[in-house]
This record gives sequence, C-alpha cells and structure tokens, in this order.
Amino acid sequence: MLQIATAISGAAGLPDLLRQILSSARDLTLSDAGSIYLVEEQKEEKRLWFSAFQNSTLATRGAGIDPELLDVRFPITPERLVGWSALHGEVINLSDVYAIPPDLPYRFDAEMDRRMGYRAVSMLVVPLRTFTGDVVGVMQLINRKREASSLLTPETAASLVRPFDAADEQLIEALASLAAVSVERTKALEGQQRQIDSMIGLLAGAIDARSPHTGRHCSRVPELALLLAAAAEAAEEGPLAAFRFTGEAQRREFRTAAWLHDCGKIVTPEAVVDKATKLDAPVNRIHEIRTRFEVLLRDGRIAMLEGLLAGGDPGSLRRRYEELAQDLQRDFACVARCNLGSEATAPEDLEHLQRLAARPWWRHFDDRLGLGWEEQARRSGPPPALPAPETLLSDAPHHRIPRPADEVPDASWGFNLEVPELLYNRGELHNLSVGKGTLTREEIYKIREHMVHTIVMLESMALPPSMARVAEIAGGHHETLDGRGYPRGLTAEQLSIPARIMAIADIFEALTAADRPYKQGMPLSQSLAILADLRDRGRIDADLFEVFVRSGVYLSFAERFLAPGQIDAVDRDGLLVPRP
Repeated sequence: MLQIATAISGAAGLPDLLRQILSSARDLTLSDAGSIYLVEEQKEEKRLWFSAFQNSTLATRGAGIDPELLDVRFPITPERLVGWSALHGEVINLSDVYAIPPDLPYRFDAEMDRRMGYRAVSMLVVPLRTFTGDVVGVMQLINRKREASSLLTPETAASLVRPFDAADEQLIEALASLAAVSVERTKALEGQQRQIDSMIGLLAGAIDARSPHTGRHCSRVPELALLLAAAAEAAEEGPLAAFRFTGEAQRREFRTAAWLHDCGKIVTPEAVVDKATKLDAPVNRIHEIRTRFEVLLRDGRIAMLEGLLAGGDPGSLRRRYEELAQDLQRDFACVARCNLGSEATAPEDLEHLQRLAARPWWRHFDDRLGLGWEEQARRSGPPPALPAPETLLSDAPHHRIPRPADEVPDASWGFNLEVPELLYNRGELHNLSVGKGTLTREEIYKIREHMVHTIVMLESMALPPSMARVAEIAGGHHETLDGRGYPRGLTAEQLSIPARIMAIADIFEALTAADRPYKQGMPLSQSLAILADLRDRGRIDADLFEVFVRSGVYLSFAERFLAPGQIDAVDRDGLLVPRP
C-alpha cells in the first residue's frame, strides 16, 4: 500500500493517475478487469464519465474495448451498478452479476460483455469518496481470479474466479479513499492549469485584438516557437544535441512564455503602435498644417484682390499670387512627403522644413479655449494678444509632455534602455524631422518599453515553481547574442536556448506577417535572407537558424499561415553558408 501510495502521488496527469489506481487495485485483488467512472457536473446535471478500463483477458487475446464504449458520459441512474454506488456511496459486492436477486434496485448491464465476448462473474463496486463524504467517482473490479496467471474465457470464467471477500473490500475501500483524494487534487490542479491557460490565451488575444498592426502575432509566434523547439529537440548531433525539455512541465513553461512574450504590449498606447505617419498623435495633424497653408493662400488672394481694388497693376498682382500658390503647393508637398516616413528623409527636405518653420501666419482665435485641464496646464503664462503671430510649423513648449517619475524603471531591474527626458514630444517640426520611419526617440522607447512591462508583469505573477523561467524566456526575445539587444543587453552566455528560439520565432513572424496595415508580408526568400544576415552579424543563434532551415520548420509554418504568393523558392544550401 505504501508503494501504491507513492506511485499514485507521483502520477503525472489524470489519465496516468487513473491507470495507476486501477492497476494497483487489480494487483491487490487479482482482478482480471476493472474500470473507473468519474463524476462530472454538466449544466447542473451530474453525469458519470467512463474514464479508465483495463482487462487482462482481452489484452492477452490482442483484443480491446470497442472505442464507442470508451470516454462516454451518461446520466447517473440507480438502475446501473455504478450509478447506485455513486448516488448512495455504497459498496456493492456481487458473487455473480448475472444472478442479482430481483428484489435489489440495480441490475447488471450485459451489453458490454456481449460486445467484447467476455463473461463477468464476481464484481466489486466501490465509491471513490473524499474525507468530506463527496463521491468523485466509482471503481469497478471484475472477476477476482483464484490464480494470477489464469486466462479466462466465457466458458471457464465461472470456475476460475471467486467472489471478492471482506478483506478485499476493506483493502479496496482504503485504496479508494486515497484514490478519491488524488483524483480530486489532480482534477483541481488540471482545472487550475486550464484556467491559467485560458487567461493566457485571453490576454494574448486581447493584445492582438487591440490593434490591427499586431494582427495575430501573439498566437502565431507560439506556433512557430513550438515547431522550432521540437526540431531542436530532434537534433542528434552538434551543439543542440543535448537540448531536451525534461518533461511536459518544462514544455508547458516554454509554451506559456511564448504566449506571453508580448504581454507588456497591453499597456503600449495604440496611438504609438498605430502611428502610420509622423504627425499622427493620435490623428494625423497634417490636416491642421494644411489648413495653415490654405490660410496663407487665401491671404495671398485677398492681398491680390485688395491690390486690384486699389488700382495696382493686374498682371503684376496676378503673377505674384500665382508664384505664391506654386510656392505653397511645393512647400506643402515637402511636408506631406516628410510626413510619410517610408523612406529616409532627404537632407534638402530637412532644410526646407527648417525654412517653413520660420514662416509666419496670424492667428485670430484663442488657442486655449476648449482644452482639457492637462493640456491647459502645459500652456504657461498669459495668452498673447490677438491677432497673434504663429509659425507654419511649430515646436511649442506645450508640445513637450513631461515624463512622470513613476514612468522611469527602478535601476534594480537592470534594464539597459535609455529613458528619454520627455514622455512625448508632439512638436511638429520635431516629428517631421525624424530621419527614418515615423517614430520619435520618445515613441521608439515607448514601443521598446513593452519588454520592460512584460518582464515586470511576468516576474510579479504568482506562477507555480514549474513555470519559474517564464519571465526569462519571454523577456529575451529582443535580446541578441552580441549584447546589443534590449531590455537588458544580455550576451550569448546569458541567453538560454528557449530564449534564443523565441527571438528567431518573433523576428520571422514579424517579417512574414501580412495582416499589418503599415507593411506587406515578405516572401520566404527575403525573410530568410534577413535572418541569415542577422546570423552573420552575430545577432541570432547560428545553430538554431540551421535547424530552422534544414528541418523545413519555416515551410511548415508558411503553409499554415502565409499567403500562397509569399511562398517562393528558397536556396537552402546558400542560406546555410555564412558570409563574412
């Protein structure tokens, strides 16, 4: 019994636990067969789940139970032997199930015997009852053999089996109590794991759903990461030959880290994630700037008309107005071109922006009316008298949004990200002058800050000890082997293989993703060429990249998630040759 208790307590998962309980009970009583039914509640109705079955005679014959009879649920009714035991918590000990006295309220269902070509004789039905008296299941032992080696047939079963005695009952009841507690504990743990998994899936889905720019990134990266991890485990030679997950718990830890690798994005402002142009904040402020150009053009037209009324030279006035209109069209085209951020901003365009920033126009309305209190607070001093001079492009003091003290991570976390002085800088010239892309220095930090939040969130979660490395694995997917990554600048020696797998999965998914409005999904050949370049520069793991290519993981992923037009020819051999 002590050995059985040790084996049961060490069972991994409910199926393994039920097999161990049933096998132990049969060994203790020399039972030829047995089954376990667990009590389940479905929509306020209790049902019995046929969850485990063993039969030595059928196994010896090479036969098995009809799959239709396994894993079924049925209502708990007193007519069935297991139903009566579950409802009343009573032990039923029958010397011959086919000879049940008619005055008893239950009957034996012989259908299973007929379908399997078997003959049940003696039977012991014991409820699995917890210390609180709740019945969580029923164990059914069939045909207590006289000799352990006996092989039963429908014709010999009656002579080779004997009834279960009082000692059998006492022993199995003791085992049933232990089994009930173990089943209850295991179901609670599995329910807890399902709850954690559902919350993880919910969080990942929320991150993906909050912005079209992230698409289904949080759900696709785990798929790719698990494919690459399996390929790495299959390696039989080279540096990855020793890499293995030690069990399902470690694999689950990795899967959880993959699902939560971007959980910090839940606090990244959508205005930054979705910033398609340099003046987005969160709406595209180019419309406001274009209105200023409209004002200048209209001022020019008014000046021309006033000149004509005053008797000025019509030809000269019209030429001056047409030159103004052409200049303004050219100037606004420069602003619009710089606003897109798809190409590196040309030096001549930057000079042009500086000249426009000095060009004046006159404001006739109070710009402090209708503002929220936070925006009002950033405008210090008395308002200027109207009409007030303004510049065509402005970097005003109220565009500088200060960073609260609690927005600076504590140094104890060891993050290497340089924290900008300002939380945001909404200056128009400041944003339009961004050299490449659409994000300012402050916004780039805000994007990268999701890794800070990811690590802080995961290290603050009360995860079980079996998931202690979730934060380390998830928090390393923007780190690089050369120490130039973030948020901690870790080096190759500090990055585990699971963290390195996450980095490759994250990059490849981002390159190939076709559901992001700001970019098109790259074809396989181009995406793999970029990964090869990162390998050559010492940024990603070369051995994992080789496994990624040789095993065809990239293609398996592509066939599931990429558009057919992205799946082009790939020179595998060429990719595997490092370049200096």
